Amino acid sequence: MAFPSSSSLLDPCKRQFDVFVSFRGADTRNSFTSYLLQFLQRKGIDAFFDGKLRRGKDISVLFDRIEQSKMSIIVFSENYANSTWCLEEVWKIMQCREKFGHGVLPIFYKVRKSDVENQKGTFEAPFLSPKESFKGGDHKVGAWKEALKTAANILGYVLPEERPESEFVEKIAKETFRMLNDLSPCEIHGFPGIESRSKELKELLMFDDANCIRTIGVLGMTGVGKTTVADSVYKRNYRQFDGYCFLEDIENESKRHGLQHLHKKLLCKLLDEDSVDVREHGRLTDFLRNKKLLIVLDNVTEENQIEVLIGQQELYRKGSRIVITTRDKKLLQNNADATYVVPRLNDKEAMELFCLDAFSDNLYPTEEFMDLSNKFVYYAKGHPLALKLLGSGLRQKEKTYWIEKWERLRVMPDKEIQKVLKMSYEALDDEQKNIFLDIACFFRSENADFVASILKSDRVNAAAVMRELEDKCLVTISYNRLEMHDLMHTMAKEIGLESSIKRAGKRSRLWNHKDIRHVLEQRTGTECVRGIFLNMSSVERIKLSPDVFMRMSNLKFLKFHNSHCSQWCDKDHKFQFSKGLDHFPDELVYLHWQGYPYEYLPSQFNPEELVDLSLRYSFIKQLWENEKNTENLRWVDLSQSKDLQNLSGLSRAKNLERLDLEGCTGLVLLGTSIKQMNKLIYLNLSECTSLETLPEGVNLKSLKTLILSGCSKLQDFHIISESIESLYLEGSAIEQVVEHIESLRNLILLNLKNCRRLKYLPNDLYKLKSLQELILSGCSALESLPPIKEEMECLEILLMDGTSIRQTPETICLSKLKVFSFCGSNIEDSTGLVLVPFLGSSFLSDLYLTNCNIYKLPESFSSLHSLRSLCLSRNNFETLPESIEKLHCLLLLDLKHCRILNSLPVLPSNLQYVDAHGCVSLEKVAKPVTLPLVTDRMHTTFIFTDCFKLNRAEQEAIVAQAQLKSQLLARTSLQYNHKGLVLDPLVAVCFPGSDIPSWFCHQRMGSSIETDLLPHWCNSKFIGASLSVVVTFKDNEAHHSNRLSVRCKCKFKNQNGQSISFSFCLGGWNESCGSSCHEPRKLGSEHVFISYNNCNVPISEWSEKRNDGSRCHPTSASFEFYLTDETERKLECCKVIRCGMSLLYARDENDRGFQGIRVTDTVERTPSEAFVPIRGWSHPRIEERRNGRIRDEIPL
Repeated sequence: MAFPSSSSLLDPCKRQFDVFVSFRGADTRNSFTSYLLQFLQRKGIDAFFDGKLRRGKDISVLFDRIEQSKMSIIVFSENYANSTWCLEEVWKIMQCREKFGHGVLPIFYKVRKSDVENQKGTFEAPFLSPKESFKGGDHKVGAWKEALKTAANILGYVLPEERPESEFVEKIAKETFRMLNDLSPCEIHGFPGIESRSKELKELLMFDDANCIRTIGVLGMTGVGKTTVADSVYKRNYRQFDGYCFLEDIENESKRHGLQHLHKKLLCKLLDEDSVDVREHGRLTDFLRNKKLLIVLDNVTEENQIEVLIGQQELYRKGSRIVITTRDKKLLQNNADATYVVPRLNDKEAMELFCLDAFSDNLYPTEEFMDLSNKFVYYAKGHPLALKLLGSGLRQKEKTYWIEKWERLRVMPDKEIQKVLKMSYEALDDEQKNIFLDIACFFRSENADFVASILKSDRVNAAAVMRELEDKCLVTISYNRLEMHDLMHTMAKEIGLESSIKRAGKRSRLWNHKDIRHVLEQRTGTECVRGIFLNMSSVERIKLSPDVFMRMSNLKFLKFHNSHCSQWCDKDHKFQFSKGLDHFPDELVYLHWQGYPYEYLPSQFNPEELVDLSLRYSFIKQLWENEKNTENLRWVDLSQSKDLQNLSGLSRAKNLERLDLEGCTGLVLLGTSIKQMNKLIYLNLSECTSLETLPEGVNLKSLKTLILSGCSKLQDFHIISESIESLYLEGSAIEQVVEHIESLRNLILLNLKNCRRLKYLPNDLYKLKSLQELILSGCSALESLPPIKEEMECLEILLMDGTSIRQTPETICLSKLKVFSFCGSNIEDSTGLVLVPFLGSSFLSDLYLTNCNIYKLPESFSSLHSLRSLCLSRNNFETLPESIEKLHCLLLLDLKHCRILNSLPVLPSNLQYVDAHGCVSLEKVAKPVTLPLVTDRMHTTFIFTDCFKLNRAEQEAIVAQAQLKSQLLARTSLQYNHKGLVLDPLVAVCFPGSDIPSWFCHQRMGSSIETDLLPHWCNSKFIGASLSVVVTFKDNEAHHSNRLSVRCKCKFKNQNGQSISFSFCLGGWNESCGSSCHEPRKLGSEHVFISYNNCNVPISEWSEKRNDGSRCHPTSASFEFYLTDETERKLECCKVIRCGMSLLYARDENDRGFQGIRVTDTVERTPSEAFVPIRGWSHPRIEERRNGRIRDEIPL
């Protein structure tokens, strides 16, 4: 006899039967139990009862069947206790319940629950004389009675005498179905992520709502798991329906057998009949309307399939549900109430699915195959079918085979994956195939509107076809960008390669540089060629004849570019023409040629079809010597074509939308060509250093963006469009902006940065009611701001740093201003009052007042309630107003180089970043530095570099504040179960010094620590690590950097050889003041950096994987410290000369040893009482080391 394995007993999903039914045959076999079994069968529940046993079998067989069932229904009836077999069954069922979680549903059929529990009434009689009642089994009486008592106390159903049995049976069936789902929720194995996807689909189906009929579409590309998700939801829920059917693979089944055959199959299943006559449609419809149905139509490809198979919703009873899986969104538009789009697998799910197939049910690869596994998973990009095919093909193969497979995959796609994905392509019509291949081969990741314009023709509406491709899940359009899955892209390019055509010149799409070289040099191109895209970065010089394109009469897309250098730095002409270029095909729609080497385009070229022309870094002087029909041109980019003299070749480009002439230094005048461009939206003339003026009498009705930055000879600015929204005059030579600027009523951005000759702004500036951003930075000749007589409700950003303005005007209505910068302006009022006439503004969030000669800030400063960033560096005040504490929204405070600043008051509680670098007079900080908040969640950095007057006591106060804040942050993190590796520290501080606090348990000279951690170090109270380093800058006093980061690479390794590595950040700085007045800091002495970092994951999870938690687990740990700059490269010039580490733990609430307080004391006491600084640089735990009780921890 085959016995069930222990794994199958523990896993309900692996058990053979759904339900074991225990009943007294004489009482209910032909009545209640018979009805119940029939009802369970109709629900699809596989129920076992003793009628399935052959005569002569012993009780052990029943025991096996109980173990092989997920749950049991016990029907207690009048004579149940008279049967030894029934009592043995209930005893065995209770054993399975206790050992394996076996489900039990007791039914009290016309008996009292108390009689069963206490063995009274009919359940008492057999036990009065057990030797007679249970011959040979009286020794089991105690166990049987205990089993009856236990079973009677399980929640079940009681059927009184007067209740109808049919209603009762239906309730039991529903409860049985619910219990089976709870016991065995996952019917689909080997598909990570199925739970979340099934849940999302189930929520859309709304099974609990019995008053509606719902049809839900399941949409996704081929192989993404649509069928699997639908099947999972179907298997978990079909039992609660009167009829159900999962009709698989309709696309292929209908081709083999026809739709009528499938319709008949569906009806037979729903009506539970062996055969039906579909001609009796009306009668069958009536039968269906009497049933609550669950129908899944899998892989639907045509709307006719839906119409034939299920018809209209009105045919079904309320409570019915229909699921349609398809890769065509269009089919669901009129046939579904909602659509569930199946997402691709995330990285974790993808790795698990791959490993399940590659490593025989293991979720993670072995160390030997880790790198290769990552490569295959990355290649599949979360595509389930591809992961399964790749994984199964690698199962039980040697590593050499894996390597060879990967090398082949890099050159040629997997044939099996190609075969599956290609089915979607083959279902397209010719127009759809053409545009799909054009996108895949040439225009992936491009702007969708742009591609639609390029691919549009008289015969094809490309935009509509692209939408159809999106509906069919072949492409996606996200943020107006055309994308497709990498595997679909690979499949399409393999098709586009047309490898069956050996002669490259007869292929339609060319992008391989070897094929293109052969076609161009050998002049083998034909009318078949539709597009050529050549990346010239890896191409040697190519010799071409003047008529190289002559035979390519249907060439539409031509692009020569350098992917390695968009700016064409080497100025290398990759093409060598013997006599120039004579011909371009007239069918060209798209022409991109970076570094075009000639002064004109071919004179015989008719650009009538041309939509996009890009000749960046070309030697072009004029597009054509004679006028051409350019009415279809929409985009022209001639940027950095320094020899360009005029735009006469564009005089008929009336549909032009974008014209980029940046860096065309030879362009003196725009000429009259521009007057016809009434659809022009974007005009870029930046760095046109020879441009002296703009044409007068022009009003380009559609122009939104005009860029004149760096036009150093442009002295007069004329309005060429009243529709402009963004105007850039940065670095131009203008002395004043046009007087009647109010005509620019749509202007949103006005950038006048570094207009060093600008002396005046128009008096009607306040009439620009749409203006949101005004940039005047670096306008050194600008001495005044005109009165703002009326409210400029839209103005949010005003930058006036580096101007000669001494004070703001008496009238200034800017109550909605959010960002204000006045850096580098030596104001006349040393209190700074005149700077901020909008002190009552409730919107100001960023205020930059660097180097403004401020000697005192007013107490009313606290009225800026919304302030988030405050930059006061290089000013002359001795302290800050105490009211600054009330700026509760303040996150950043920049006080760099305030050389007279000698003390700091209590700062706002929510500050995240305080930088007091170079405050050489700073001696005192408030205690506490900031008021602690019990609910604190803000990570904080305190920087006091080059604050040499801070004594030891002040430094201790800063560190103590950091400890307290990290304690609060760690408490909040634990309360809210914040998981995840936090690279940035909870709190970081730095200040001048050469000593690490002595309470750091592990200290070493140099930049690394290696140590063995004590057993049980990673317990439930483990939070993270406190880290400290001393960094010397002495050897490189001239070094300076905009950004410096101190980092620590950590590695933990256990006795089993398992290891885990990650990096911490100890802090540093990033020059954050938003003005142009700051400079990189330069340090010339040793500094101490201290951080408190939490890391709940992955260390704790790594530790939790070991089930023998009661044992000691020796762990070695290493910490390597280093510094990086803004490029993330290690700095060799600044050295870590000392380092320290201690582990952090949450304190017991009763432990008051650390700082003498609990977390709750911060709300029970006044702020000054709540803060208890560390006395000296010692720590209470150090005493334990001296007494022989060593602790590798700091309790928080």
